[in-house]
Amino acid sequence: MPTMATATAPPNFDPFNQNFTLIDGNGHEVLASMTIIDQARVYGMRTAINHGTQVGASFILLLVLLLLTRREKRRSWIFIMNALCLVINTIDSLLTCVYFTGNFFNIYSILTGDTSRDTATDKGVSIAANTLTLILYICIMISLSMQVWVVCVTTPKLQRILIMSVTTFIAMIAVGFRFAVTIIGNHTIVESTTMEDHQGVLRLNYIFQAIAIWAYCFVFTVKLGFALLQRHRLGMTQFGPMQVIFIMGAQCMIIPAIFTCLEFQDTVPELGSQALTVVCLFLPLSAIWAGVIANDPGIASNGADAHQQLLKGQFGRSTADSLDNTCMSNCKGSTIASSLGTSPDSPTSYKHGSVDDGRIYVDREWAVDNDKAEASNTYGKV
Repeated sequence: MPTMATATAPPNFDPFNQNFTLIDGNGHEVLASMTIIDQARVYGMRTAINHGTQVGASFILLLVLLLLTRREKRRSWIFIMNALCLVINTIDSLLTCVYFTGNFFNIYSILTGDTSRDTATDKGVSIAANTLTLILYICIMISLSMQVWVVCVTTPKLQRILIMSVTTFIAMIAVGFRFAVTIIGNHTIVESTTMEDHQGVLRLNYIFQAIAIWAYCFVFTVKLGFALLQRHRLGMTQFGPMQVIFIMGAQCMIIPAIFTCLEFQDTVPELGSQALTVVCLFLPLSAIWAGVIANDPGIASNGADAHQQLLKGQFGRSTADSLDNTCMSNCKGSTIASSLGTSPDSPTSYKHGSVDDGRIYVDREWAVDNDKAEASNTYGKV
């Protein structure tokens, strides 16, 4: 019998892919493999990291949404649905991360199929995560439907009814498949079985999920794109809220579809869950961005680099500098920027000459009265 000093490995032996024997609870031998352990390790870490990023992104954006949204806007249904989607997605992703700390992901249970130590808490976490995914799915479809309704409010009644009927029908089919997957998934958790016999329903669920999101985004992207072309013909080329919503719609048409396609790739199956998270993030993010422009028209401008000027004016300089530079650069032909001339709070509301009404104006803010020879702040401190 070979000793440790004389033992040699067989030819072409790979210790990282070797098989070994386990003894289950009934005393039976179970053949296991290092390959399965390594695959479970990689899958668990990648999925936990993936959902961890979703927890962080959703929670941070929820805080930003609550802080930057005006109080009167918080009562709107679109804000409520966007905030609700972020809350649900945060909890759902967190529960998915908790799954990997429970007995379901115990290596011995994975190798032998022994579920004797699965607790009610383990099953409850998985069932809650599946159910929250269904609720999140419904909330996203409602939010998209509301935004399509707002975009189509100016269309003829028959056309609006037709658009809403088609998109709602597609969404109901998608929700139906998601509901079926949730019921089947919860049943397999309770019965400690697998989803191997239901792969067809899973695939149809992902396909109709992508189709429903794409259909909604296609409607308001085309609608806004047509409106932007009409505004461009009229010389209204500024970068404003409509452009922001158009960008969001185009992103939601493409990026979730890409992540849905990744669900069918065996190499990166965990990335498929990002599809719903991307929509949850894009909807409130675009609302915040568009709201900034609508509430502060001074940062809107036109030109080829208008979006760069917008970002610089909002995040790179103070509000006063943003108003001054963007309006001085290109206010002609801009409907929003041209309204600054009638605003009493705008530093560009009235352009004085070097000498006007007995005063000498210096850099638009301070005036020297020739009669009294004293300085006064004409417009107030910006």
